[in-house]
Amino acid sequence: MSADRPDDSPPDQNVAGERLGWRARLGHFLTSANSALSYIIGLPIITVLGGLIVGYYQYINAYQEKVRLRAENDVQMATVAFTEISKKFSEAQMLQRTMFSDFSIALDENIGDEERALATKHAKAIAPTYETAWVALLEAGDLMAHRTQIYIDWATDFVRNPADQHFPNDDPLSQLLLDAYGFECSENFPKFKFISTGASQGRRANTCQVDGEPNTDPDDIHVLNICPRSKANTEPPAAVTIQWYSARHQVLTMHYCFHVLHQRLAKVRTWALQDAASPAIKATSRSERDQIRKEIDGQTARLEAFMGLATFQIEAIREKYRPVSFACHIPFFTPLTSERNDACTPLRTAPYRFKKPENTPDTGK
Repeated sequence: MSADRPDDSPPDQNVAGERLGWRARLGHFLTSANSALSYIIGLPIITVLGGLIVGYYQYINAYQEKVRLRAENDVQMATVAFTEISKKFSEAQMLQRTMFSDFSIALDENIGDEERALATKHAKAIAPTYETAWVALLEAGDLMAHRTQIYIDWATDFVRNPADQHFPNDDPLSQLLLDAYGFECSENFPKFKFISTGASQGRRANTCQVDGEPNTDPDDIHVLNICPRSKANTEPPAAVTIQWYSARHQVLTMHYCFHVLHQRLAKVRTWALQDAASPAIKATSRSERDQIRKEIDGQTARLEAFMGLATFQIEAIREKYRPVSFACHIPFFTPLTSERNDACTPLRTAPYRFKKPENTPDTGK
């Protein structure tokens, strides 16, 4: 009778048993997988590879920290150089413009006596300050040019390799050379044209033609070639190249033109420093004053061009040290891609290849 009795066990017990069996099988599988994984991790080669990967990412983090500190330093030094130079030129040019404006008002017969007397008094008050600013600017001229070369030009020359062969006179431009070559401050102003990052910012100096004009490509508006005033020998002299994308060249030309304008303001300075104006100063023609005013405006344009270039280059320094993506941190893959593409190397502390720059003298080594 008992054999024919139907199974009267509760249905919930059967379901519970099936669930318990499923969990037991899963637990057994996880225990086996954990044992196998622990065994694999314990193998020497896996331990070594894990250590290499951990060390690789530690190196990447340390490298990026060095890049960050280098970026902060380069941007700071470029900003300090830009600020100091802009401030010195701005103060001197402001005093120069104000003193000339007072001079023009004082000599204008159509202006009332009181306003003319006030302009004269103001000019005589700022004249000693202007002379002091001019002397300070004269003393710091060459130093400012070299500071911009170090902290702006070189910092944004992405193809420059300090390990390559360079010479102290690679860039011969100087204020003496600008004077010897007769740089025209009233005609030659900075001009810019888009050039790709890392591209050459102009060619080397060309040879001057017989008529004194250099062979110049009209499309290279950011490059200016000038020829000397006089040719002592029969051979065509070499032209000197001015690159408007060079902060050093802009500082040199701006400083040279400021000094030229300072000399043209001899009558104004004499009038401001003397008690009474001489007949020769009073006879200063209106056309001469208009020409000086144009040159003062030209100096303002030069300062604005330098400030625009400096801020543009400082932004380029930030781009140079940009953070890279995670794709540039893949072990064993990134070093291979960096050989052909430098997108993952914003800062190369050790260049892969050493190439001699073109058009450099052969030392025989």
